[in-house]
Amino acid sequence: MQPVRQAVAAILLFVGFFVSAHALEWKTETLSVTTAPFQSELAVVFEFTNRSSKPVQIHEIETTCSCLRADSDLKVYPPGASGKITANFAVGDRGGLYERGITVITDEPGSPARLILRVEVPDVAVVTPRSVAWTLSGPFAEKSVDITCAPEVEIEFSRTQATSEEFAIKLEPVVPGKHYRLHLTPLHTDRSSSAAIRVYGRNKSGHEVVVSAYVSVH
Repeated sequence: MQPVRQAVAAILLFVGFFVSAHALEWKTETLSVTTAPFQSELAVVFEFTNRSSKPVQIHEIETTCSCLRADSDLKVYPPGASGKITANFAVGDRGGLYERGITVITDEPGSPARLILRVEVPDVAVVTPRSVAWTLSGPFAEKSVDITCAPEVEIEFSRTQATSEEFAIKLEPVVPGKHYRLHLTPLHTDRSSSAAIRVYGRNKSGHEVVVSAYVSVH
């Protein structure tokens, strides 16, 4: 009986694999992309081929974020046909690393195809340090924050705006277009206070850039 049981198990395993296998063979199911400075939208393509002997119909494409749209070039793919899912990611004023998912639901057996898009949005300007603080009842010593533009970017920072009027702020162009410095001093240290300081600038193409620094007395 043992050989018979083993044969049956092998057949069931093969049938299970055949049923759950995807007809669509993807060139890659994960894409990692880095955006260019001031790029507002990113378009990427996931390519695939129908390796089955039957047509495959795409019923629905879902994404994990409203910032990502995805669509197929066709709705039905004959046997042997190649296709693509084009995904458009709205970069906007984002910065950092983003991971978004795409689910492709078809009429083939098995679970839907799940694609991953990883987008790295480099900062066009870096604030160092992001925050400075003074000790409560301590001295009024001036502190500074540097704003450094990315190597391939020039930005003219020209004005500041704070959420509190309890700090003196001076913006210095160390190297115009490349390096700026905020000189910061609290107007008092006898009570707690804090503020976010926005620094506004534009690059040569007119794109507005806003960076932030944070100050506090505690």
